[in-house]
Amino acid sequence: MMENKQKILVGLVVLLAIALISMLLLKNNAKQNKQAEQPKINRVDAPKGKIVSGFPQALIVDSSAETQSSYTIKYETENQYTASFKTDKSVKDEYSAYISFFEKNKYEVVNKSEGPVVSSIYAKDASGEVNVVISRLEKDTQTSVVVSYLKK
Repeated sequence: MMENKQKILVGLVVLLAIALISMLLLKNNAKQNKQAEQPKINRVDAPKGKIVSGFPQALIVDSSAETQSSYTIKYETENQYTASFKTDKSVKDEYSAYISFFEKNKYEVVNKSEGPVVSSIYAKDASGEVNVVISRLEKDTQTSVVVSYLKK
């Protein structure tokens, strides 16, 4: 009788071990599949103070702005170009300059938000999409402008 109970107990332990191993294998396989689904991102930074090749120079509406950084991200079907600037102009002045630029150059302004500390504009035309974020925190002495361009 005791021998049967031991066999049952050993059988249950073996089944539990098999179930645990199966769960671990399935979890590991799911993790590998998730990693395989993530697109590969190729980021290329411009030298300090320079703008990456391919960034539309016309999107720098403030000629006095100082370039902080710039990079390209190459996706499978599109390229994103980003540039970050600092300027002595106010958030309001930079926002107005970009709104005027987009209107003058026949961009469709899809979304915009104007505020005293942070303003943003999302616009597009036949060649691509542009996102502009303009900010100036209390501790900052200059306004920060980040322009991202997704070329179609």
